[in-house]
Amino acid sequence: MLGLLALGLTSLMIYTLVKNALIGIQLNAEDKFTGTMELIIPITSRSEFYLEPWIKNLSAITSLSGHLRIHILIDGHHPAVNAWQELHQKLPYVELHSFLMRPLGREAVPWMIEQIAPKIKGDVVVIGDAELVPTEHAFMSLGHLVTQKQKAFFVLPQTHRQNVLGEAIAAVNPTLALASIYGFRRLRRNVSHPLVSIAQGWMGMPLSYFQSFDFSKVNIPSWKEALAKGWDLENKTYILAFGEKHLLRYYPEEIKIQLYQLKTYWAELWLKGERTGLVLFLVTLLIWSFPLFFFIWHPLWSIASFLLLILYRFFSKIVFQESWPAMMLHPLACLAWIGTFVWWSLTGLKSKYSSRRPA
Repeated sequence: MLGLLALGLTSLMIYTLVKNALIGIQLNAEDKFTGTMELIIPITSRSEFYLEPWIKNLSAITSLSGHLRIHILIDGHHPAVNAWQELHQKLPYVELHSFLMRPLGREAVPWMIEQIAPKIKGDVVVIGDAELVPTEHAFMSLGHLVTQKQKAFFVLPQTHRQNVLGEAIAAVNPTLALASIYGFRRLRRNVSHPLVSIAQGWMGMPLSYFQSFDFSKVNIPSWKEALAKGWDLENKTYILAFGEKHLLRYYPEEIKIQLYQLKTYWAELWLKGERTGLVLFLVTLLIWSFPLFFFIWHPLWSIASFLLLILYRFFSKIVFQESWPAMMLHPLACLAWIGTFVWWSLTGLKSKYSSRRPA
């Protein structure tokens, strides 16, 4: 029964991923955009920042000169604030907004966005994660798509290739799980929203979408989940897009640091109340790891599941452009994710079970 369930879920994931790959829109280097754009990057305690690729890519921007503003929102004393300051000094269109104090009971990200909302005037507004490094074409293409369709877009990034094992671990993340279930519209609110909250990406929208959203009424940690829920209530749809090589997700070069981040990742999800997203991602991980864990008890089902997963990974490579060596290390990457979850469950879950969500 368990093997049949795993095969059924894997088949559904393959169908949905292929469907999303066919109907999803890729950012294109040929697209042109002549309007103004503003990128908002909320920085929290878990945000990572990669200064060198940011400076390299943003310094190469020419077509958007004078038409782009980037707002860095920093909650409290972030360790990367000096690096962001260096970026601000070299690129004058990068603005820092540091918030050392905020009202008791308000979540950091929606409150910070609320504070700068009156200053946002660009034709296209993008909110994105700090780990994602864009090229000029990412701005141009997304601006073109939003302006042309007057719709919101959720852009999923590729994973930057720094080392093979690190790429394999970084590629197995909730972003891939989201792309595998996004097409199930009937489950959008119960499944897609929680996975949106823990996936990484850009949300690009027309200025009217941004101005009509009341962040003062939002008090959940994830701005992505807040926007998705708000748009559903307003019957506004958002389109799935893929960043190709124009929007890259970075990760630590040292595997030890990457594994340490995974350990703290599970604790952060628990403290922030991301229960549904956490469970959904764990279920997806277990499906991917089924042939490893259940081969002894269900060898035939495991072989069948493994063959389906090879097919699944073939299509995910087309969508996310992973390297072949990283794909072959996919089972090891799944074990790294599950192993860090087990480590956290045995060492930290009991003490944090009764912890309240942070203010």
